[in-house]
Amino acid sequence: GGKIPMIPRRNAGVWFTRWYDYAAPDVLDLVGEFEQRSLPLDVLVLDMNWHKKNGWTGYSWDKTLYPEPRDLTGYLHSKGLALAANLHDASGIG
Repeated sequence: GGKIPMIPRRNAGVWFTRWYDYAAPDVLDLVGEFEQRSLPLDVLVLDMNWHKKNGWTGYSWDKTLYPEPRDLTGYLHSKGLALAANLHDASGIG
């Protein structure tokens, strides 16, 4: 029992996702464009192209698109954004 907690506010906010081969600089530009246009953004979803393309599975970053994933995730968090990563684990963890 007990009181049911509220979901984080961002979960009911503005989410952006697009299936596209965004590289880290593209993501920075995208966030900058939201800021430049004074558009709200709470959650950025990287669709399935963020990870290695070995049968559309796994948890390993595609280093050609995201050579320094920690830098990107740190930047997004510094902007107050939540990050979600779309995962297709059809073949298991790779």
